[in-house]
Amino acid sequence: MKGRANDTDAKAAFPPPPVAASEVLVPITSWPEMFRETAITGVEFDLFWYDRVEEGVAYFFSWLGEPRSTVLVVWNDEGPTHIECRKRNDLLASPTESLPIIAEVTHNFRSAGFGPEQANH
Repeated sequence: MKGRANDTDAKAAFPPPPVAASEVLVPITSWPEMFRETAITGVEFDLFWYDRVEEGVAYFFSWLGEPRSTVLVVWNDEGPTHIECRKRNDLLASPTESLPIIAEVTHNFRSAGFGPEQANH
């Protein structure tokens, strides 16, 4: 993939995720974890998204439920503004497959105090 990060770029951990891990949704917090996730799912995002992660405006998560997926969450201080779910072989998850993933992401952000009903900052 053009613009892909490589091992020489993988020196620092990602900024801490705004939400804690759950049983099925686990934040990816470092370059080695991202490389491992890519090896498992085959999902790769452009370097643009890695730059957004380093800026703290996007986060990657591993979805351990079915279908096993890599989740990209773009957010602002109010909560997620974009959630993209990609399953094995870099296929976009269907709306039906994405539904429980999006629900879990939304729940985790609201539980952490983000969202219109629970923003406390």
